[in-house]
This record gives sequence, structure tokens and C-alpha cells, in this order.
Amino acid sequence: MPSITYQLAAEAAPLMPGGGWTVRAYTVAREECAALEHPDGRCIKISPARREGYVRAQVAYPDTSYHLTEADSPRTEMRADRGGRALEEAVRTKLLPVYDETYPEVLAANEKARKHAEARAALADHLVSVVPGAEVTRSEPSPTVEYRKRGTIERVTAQVLGDGLNIVTFRYVDDEATTAVMKAYGDVLRRTAPAPDGRSGNAREDAR
Repeated sequence: MPSITYQLAAEAAPLMPGGGWTVRAYTVAREECAALEHPDGRCIKISPARREGYVRAQVAYPDTSYHLTEADSPRTEMRADRGGRALEEAVRTKLLPVYDETYPEVLAANEKARKHAEARAALADHLVSVVPGAEVTRSEPSPTVEYRKRGTIERVTAQVLGDGLNIVTFRYVDDEATTAVMKAYGDVLRRTAPAPDGRSGNAREDAR
């Protein structure tokens, strides 16, 4: 026998604005729930509320780095015996006004993040193509530096653009390369260190 959440969602689906809504049953912590789903990706989750005989309806977003506030994720509760028409009315009047405004912003943010991720991945691939002995992994290990005896660097792990998802690993860095990197790093520190008057090293040199 279908759960009360599924029955309510099935009654509400054909009444939902815009049409095209379908119902999917799922379980959370042994509770039988239902989801109203639209082809554009919108989803309204229907689950038992804590109050006996009540159900809760709430909006759902895809995984995102977009900052969602509590106001962006409205929810409402109603007595289950009020039926699917009351559920549709509650969703239409209390949830969809906020959801329909915020959902496109989430999709736009996700698309922007996807393009940035592609650009970072392309940069990592380019770096690997021009540095002999380098390799890339799509994971998030801790940055490491491994030493051979006598201090020779054998392996360095560097995070491209600091996103933690495109790890470029350089192997078998010789002493000459290590010295050059340390010298360049020292030069950068000297040029960017604040002068006693608060200006950078560049500003101090320019003043002379």
C-alpha cells in the first residue's frame, strides 16, 4: 500500500503549476517519503512531520556552493488528512514563490563553478604537459614534500590554483632545480616584504 506521503504527492502532482510534475518514493531513516519532481530539476520533498498525522513539504536544491540562507529553503507542514489539493496549494503559495526565484540562481552559480573547474583542470593538464615527470590526480591529498637522504627533494605535491581538486605532482626534482626555486621564492619574499614605513620592497627601491 502506498505511503500517505506518496498518496498526497500523487494527488498534488497533476494540480501543480506548469505541469510535468511526477512522483518518486524514497526512504530516509526508515521513513517513507515522496518527492514531487519537475523535468527542469526542481524537487519538493514530502516527509512525515514530527507531529502525529502531519506531513512536511520542503524545497530541495542540487549540490551547490551557492550560499543558501534559511529563507531560501522554505518548508511548511499540514495535516495529512487535508488531501493532495491542500498540499498543492501549500506548495504553490508558500514554497514556489521563493523556490522559483532562487533555483535559477543556484543553477547559474553551479554552471559558473563548472566552467571554473574546467579551466583549473585545463591549467593542470597544461602544466603536466610542459613539465617533464609531472603528473596530475583529481583528488584532494594533503600537500607533501618527500625527501631522500641528505636533503634531496624526491617528490613535491603542488595544488594548482589552490582548489584542492587538481593536484599536480612533480617527481625527482634535482638539486639545481631546488636551488633555483628557493632563490626565486626568496626574491619574491624580499620584493614583497613591507618596508618600515609600511610600503613594499618595490616601493622602497622606487623611492631611491
